[in-house]
Amino acid sequence: MQTTISLIKKTFKQVYKKELPLDHLVFLYTAAAGTLMSIFGLGYNIANNIGLFTLPVLALYLVSNILSVLYSIVKNRWHGAAVIVLGSSAFLLVPFLWFTVGGVTGSTPPIMFTAGICIAIVFKGALRTVMLVAETIMLIAFIVLEFNFPDIIIPYANRAEHYSDLAFGLTMSFIANTVLIYTVVGQYVKAQDEKMRLVHRLEHLSMTDALTGLNNRRYLSASIDDEMRHAYDTGAQLTLCILDIDHFKKINDTYGHEYGDEVLCSIAQIMKASLTDGEIFGRYGGEEFVVLFPGKTPQKSMSKVQALADHVRTHEWNHGKPVTISGGLSNYFKGISFSDFIEAADKNLYRAKREGRDRIIYR
Repeated sequence: MQTTISLIKKTFKQVYKKELPLDHLVFLYTAAAGTLMSIFGLGYNIANNIGLFTLPVLALYLVSNILSVLYSIVKNRWHGAAVIVLGSSAFLLVPFLWFTVGGVTGSTPPIMFTAGICIAIVFKGALRTVMLVAETIMLIAFIVLEFNFPDIIIPYANRAEHYSDLAFGLTMSFIANTVLIYTVVGQYVKAQDEKMRLVHRLEHLSMTDALTGLNNRRYLSASIDDEMRHAYDTGAQLTLCILDIDHFKKINDTYGHEYGDEVLCSIAQIMKASLTDGEIFGRYGGEEFVVLFPGKTPQKSMSKVQALADHVRTHEWNHGKPVTISGGLSNYFKGISFSDFIEAADKNLYRAKREGRDRIIYR
């Protein structure tokens, strides 16, 4: 009993916060609306001593509704319960109300329309199609029957009873449809927001190096291309620097690849601390890093790169020996291609390697 009560409380909380899927929510909304309607019908008929022969039908519908919902909560299987609740609403309660409460001019048609909307939202595939087609056929059949055999419908006792019931039915249908629309729109917006969040997340992951958290080669290549176009259009300065960790293979071979990854991550952190938002930087591949300096000449960029190299060298490395980096710079000018721009920096990097490493070169 305590477990059942806790599950009911949990379900109420999920409904309130709209944490359940849309079809599950609408099933519970339908069950709640049907339960309220049957309770109201039972109370109204008993209070006014009218249509007492209708009480067993309403009571049966009420009990089946409550038991179905409880079963769905306790067993955590609601699709079968939804078939019972919506099926009995559309094909038991609605037909019963149609013939006992005023027919086509009563409160049942708007309720029937709402039941169709609920079926369309809750079910999928062949089951949804069959139930909607069956409800459509049933609606047409009821209208034809009522037209040809008007006495088949139990009439209202007076105009007051007629319009009070009509007001109740229309109000219930309006409230139910409003809640359904609000829920569907809310779930749609929530799904769209989640979709956009995932898209942005995937875009970020596709542009980010998994190990260091820096921009990856794909992002850097796109940024270099964009900045080259901008420099071409505006005549702005643009400098590219390629950095490479000296003797990185030896570090991996001596201290292991795990420590090599630690070195890469540490240099990434040093780059984040040493460079500003004005620079575009990331891991280009392996032990190579790229820094792009929009709006700066190689001479102005050199001091930044040299300071970065000094920070790497003086960092307190766990193996007790300094790690150094070499770098090569290239300057953009109109007419230079993407590959030539990269190659110019790469050639200066290899000059730095040949001349003893631990240096930054621009020639």
